Amino acid sequence: MKLNRDTFFRESENQIQGIYTFFAEESIQITELSDQVIKLAKKNGFEEKQTFIISKDTDWSFLETTNENLDLFGSKKIIEIKLIGIGPGNKGSKAIKEYCANPDENKLLIFSAERLEKKAQSSAWAKSLEETGTTVIESPIHISSMPKWISKRAIGLNIKIDQNAINLLSEKTEGNLLATTQELIKLSLLFPSQVIDFKMMEKSISNASSYGIFDLSNAFVSGDKKRTVKIIELLKSEGTQPPLILWALSKEIYNLYKVIEEGSPNNIWGPRHYLDLLSEKAKKTSRSKIKKSLKDIAEIDTAIKGLSKKNAWQSIRELALNF
Repeated sequence: MKLNRDTFFRESENQIQGIYTFFAEESIQITELSDQVIKLAKKNGFEEKQTFIISKDTDWSFLETTNENLDLFGSKKIIEIKLIGIGPGNKGSKAIKEYCANPDENKLLIFSAERLEKKAQSSAWAKSLEETGTTVIESPIHISSMPKWISKRAIGLNIKIDQNAINLLSEKTEGNLLATTQELIKLSLLFPSQVIDFKMMEKSISNASSYGIFDLSNAFVSGDKKRTVKIIELLKSEGTQPPLILWALSKEIYNLYKVIEEGSPNNIWGPRHYLDLLSEKAKKTSRSKIKKSLKDIAEIDTAIKGLSKKNAWQSIRELALNF
């Protein structure tokens, strides 16, 4: 079945499905939806999580199912399948349709497709997922709809913000969801149990750190490892949460992946100097390095969600230093 975002959050509290599919333009939109499913899955005995980043040479055998009963040492598994700008291909489409015809009750599948063209969202494999489980399609957040988006996220963080302050934040962050989320998290720490008005918002923004998410992204893409780690530490000291840092780094790695696959940054939004940085970095980055880093990101995400004993902050530092 297909649900909108609000209905999904409301209904997911009451029942769990075996398959979830999320289409969105931004990784932060997908992460919010996936986090809700993972939180519910943990309550229902799913103790392990595996993540697969799909590429042209992906082996889809991980979807094969026998529907056997769990053995004494077995556990229910969350299988996260990420499509980054590409569909599953012929082999993947076939594997998905076969799985949907005979799903495994001991697996919970989360398909996430970032920046996938609309035509692919209505293909046969997507229809199979929709008919067997739950599908949510998140619309792109345009600048004109940012105030409404901010208002909803503020409610989720238990922040009270008046409309003038919301409009100011929307104007200053210019539609960037990561930067807006960073500011909302900071506001939740600065003004707990207060109604944030225009003056308070203006003060918070003007007192912003000399470093932010944009600085982190630029330092990472330019290959300045020392500066990247320095910014990570400063953001951490200000209360920025690991998911936000990971989203920023993963977004840049996904963008590099796209540049390598497509041969240019033409389909990536950003100022000219940023696109030039991506092009230069892509020339020095191998596909194997990208694939390893995407796996590292999946493992860090698992640690953040409490499904691994790894230290999330230490793993983020290692990702920044080793990429």
